Formats: sequence, structure tokens, C-alpha cells
Amino acid sequence: MAALEPGPEPGPEPGSGDHDSAADRPENERELAVQFVGAFEGWSLITVACDHRPFWLLTEVAGVLGVEEPRRLVDALAERWAQSCPPNTTVVLNAGDRRDLLDKLDRAHVVLAQEDHRKPIMLLGPVAVDELCACFDSAVARRLRAHLRDQIVPEFHAWDRATRALEQPILSVDAATIAGNRLEFERRCFEAAVLERLLDRLEQPGFVDPERLAAHRVVASELALGGVLEDYQEVLAHGWLTPTQIAERWSGMTAMRVGTLIANLGLKGSRAHSRAFLNKARGHDRTVISHVYSPAAVGLIERELSGRGHRRCAQLDELDELDLTGSVT
Repeated sequence: MAALEPGPEPGPEPGSGDHDSAADRPENERELAVQFVGAFEGWSLITVACDHRPFWLLTEVAGVLGVEEPRRLVDALAERWAQSCPPNTTVVLNAGDRRDLLDKLDRAHVVLAQEDHRKPIMLLGPVAVDELCACFDSAVARRLRAHLRDQIVPEFHAWDRATRALEQPILSVDAATIAGNRLEFERRCFEAAVLERLLDRLEQPGFVDPERLAAHRVVASELALGGVLEDYQEVLAHGWLTPTQIAERWSGMTAMRVGTLIANLGLKGSRAHSRAFLNKARGHDRTVISHVYSPAAVGLIERELSGRGHRRCAQLDELDELDLTGSVT
């Protein structure tokens, strides 16, 4: 651990005993990364990850606190921690570690003052910054403490946990396949959701023809499924019926009258109980948009038809009776 006593070159802090000083550690031993390139109230505030812990540049913290000479912060910490320095509060980067951080700052397009390139770089951890905010008590210091505590530090640890999780090796080929399929599914769902939200916005003012909107909703469904809806007709056939198929089950009923009833029941365009798909128009060489309705919607439609005095086809009634007899036996 770096010392906080005043002087041209920080040495081991008093009473550190078991803690390593920066000079005792081999060059490039530390894991350094530029985690966040941010700002606080107009001042640059770079968050550096050092051995998976958040740190900030001494010079930048001094600028935020309105201290012209950064060395005053070091003197203040040395005075408050005269007997012993808490571990992992400050880090002084020399030689290889300093060059490593400067190189990473350069790749992150962070420009430091020229004097920072010629001398050791001191990093301050959360405890040190908190102590300095208490020492240089001001409105800006209190806001800085709250900003780091409530936003930067939680985001840092969340980012670090996610990074470490991604670095863990996948244990099996099956796990890799499952993960790949899951990512592909999430990507398709995201693309479909973006298209759906766009269509919802276009639908309100009536800028786009309803048939065109419905066709694009079919495209959104196909994006989410990763296939063409026509390939799922056999799956949809089990309990999902079109207005034409419902009309064929009732005497004297037409698909248009069923469609009117569907609209009156509020089922038209229902995302829970209707699905759109592209179909060939009867007697025409063109594609039209058809809809199928869920078993629950079909049951509601047929109960409404029965309540209005319509009768089911006799053949269907006989089939239903046969099904009931077979289930009893």
C-alpha cells in the first residue's frame, strides 16, 4: 500500500506491517483498466479499475474539490491517518504500471496534462475520497460523495461481476449450444419488439394503411419465430380457427358475419387470442392476410352464436356426441 506521508516519493505508511507497498510489487502485476470515462459537474472524472476495485485519479479529485495543488490532498490524508492507513485506499503507479495505465487512458481517448506523464500516478479509492470529502467539507464535496456512492460504485461492481461472469469458461458443448440458441432467440425477440413498437406508433395517427400494418405485424411474428408462419399452420390448426372455419361449423353462417361478431366481441386484433398469417386468396393469384383465433376465442364466439339462436351443423353435433361417447367408454 502506498504511503500518505508528505514527501517527493511516497513510501510505506506507518503501521502498515502486513500490507504491500507499491514499491514492493513487481512491475505490471496490477490489473488495470479504464472502467468509466465520465464527468462530474463539468470536471473530468475517470473511474479506473485496479485489481477489480474502483479508484480515481488524484489530480481529477483535486480539480473537483477546488484544490489547486493535488499534494494538499495527500498531506490531508497523511495527517488524518498518521498512525495507520486503511488497506486498499490509495495506489501509486510507477514505471510499468504507470505506462500501462497511460496507454489504456490513451486508447480510451483520455488526455492528461503533460506533467502527469512524467511522474508517478496516484489513485484514490472510495475510502480515501470519502475521507477527503469530509476533510474539505463543501457542497461540491458532499455532492461528489453522493455521486460516487449512489451511482458510480454500484455500476462499477455490477460491471465487474458481469465481466467476470463472461470470462468463465462454458462447461459443456450442450451449455454452449443452449446459450447460443438463447442469445439468438433474444435477438429475434428484440428485433420483433422494435418493429411492433414502431407499428404501434404508426397505427395511432392513421398514417399507414391497416392492411400494410397487419402485413408488417406478420413479419414481426416471423422474426420472433425465426421462420415463416405458413410453416406453423399444422400447429395452429389444433384449436385455432379462421372465421371461415367457424362459419362452416354453423348452419347458414358466413365468414363475413362471423367477422362482424368477432369485431363486436372486441377480439379483432387481440394479441392474446388472434394471429395473423399470409394466405392465398381463393380464385386469385395474390396473397391476403388471414387471421386465426384461439380456442378460448372460438368458444366465446360459438357461445354468442348459440345465444343468438343459431344452430350448429348436424354432422358436427353427431361428431361431438361420438367424441363424448368414446371418452366415456
